[in-house]
Amino acid sequence: MLLYALCLTTLIQSLVKNLSGIKIGRRQTRTVVTAYAVDVAIYLTQAADIPKMKEILLRYETATGARINMQKSRAMAIGNWHTTLQIMDMPYHKEIKILGFHFSNSVNSAAAETWFSVIACVRAIAQNTYYRNLTFDKRINFVHDYLLAKIWSVTQIFPPSPDKFRQISTTIACFIWQGEIFRVPLFTLQREKIKGGWNLVNISAKCRALFMQHLQVQSQREGSITAEWLKYRELKAGSGNSPYPIGISEKLEYLRVCVIDAAYIRGQMRTESNKTYKKRIYASLRALSIAT
Repeated sequence: MLLYALCLTTLIQSLVKNLSGIKIGRRQTRTVVTAYAVDVAIYLTQAADIPKMKEILLRYETATGARINMQKSRAMAIGNWHTTLQIMDMPYHKEIKILGFHFSNSVNSAAAETWFSVIACVRAIAQNTYYRNLTFDKRINFVHDYLLAKIWSVTQIFPPSPDKFRQISTTIACFIWQGEIFRVPLFTLQREKIKGGWNLVNISAKCRALFMQHLQVQSQREGSITAEWLKYRELKAGSGNSPYPIGISEKLEYLRVCVIDAAYIRGQMRTESNKTYKKRIYASLRALSIAT
């Protein structure tokens, strides 16, 4: 795997050097390619880049003996890109799936498709475990350790909408109470044990905390799309934003919520680890949700 990564680095460097890539606003920073293991995504913004990309890939195949798996390769048109432009005979798709995430030419539709799959997976896990002989505290632990694991990963890219929060909460409540007639609401279980609760995770607060922390980490990577995008919108991933965001479209509701949350949370201190900072964000957002 290490040798493969070393060979792939030369391909990435060649693509970055010769292709136009994506620019945010008038900034010079470009994003041409992203790669994770054997999954490589190349971003084309000009028709003239197509023959350049093809030449680079063919040269890489000749030098390394590797071959592009055309059966698994996909092309997707975003914005004003014309599907009449052929890219190495790859079929155009309205939606593609990369590392478990659905992508399309609309952020909202991509998030909706991704969360549809994730919630279906959570429900399937809950149903498969429903009849196991678990005590109440073990069911709480199962929710924390297994049932919501995939949600914590996805929320850092696509924060769930209020409707998705309700679906997740309903699934958790059904799993925990398992048909019991006498039950208490989830917000009671979310209280600390000394206050009559079970320390059940506050899903909304944790999702918002994870997204905010991930956004800040990405914003600190100079030249990344996230960093340039935030600069273009004159926003900060951490503190310093106004609690009344102006100029953010309703289509970016998740960003509006993040900006509002960040206004009440002090930024990460130099001596503070990412883990500690993440816990502090969650504690603050949890306290805010209780207060409101």
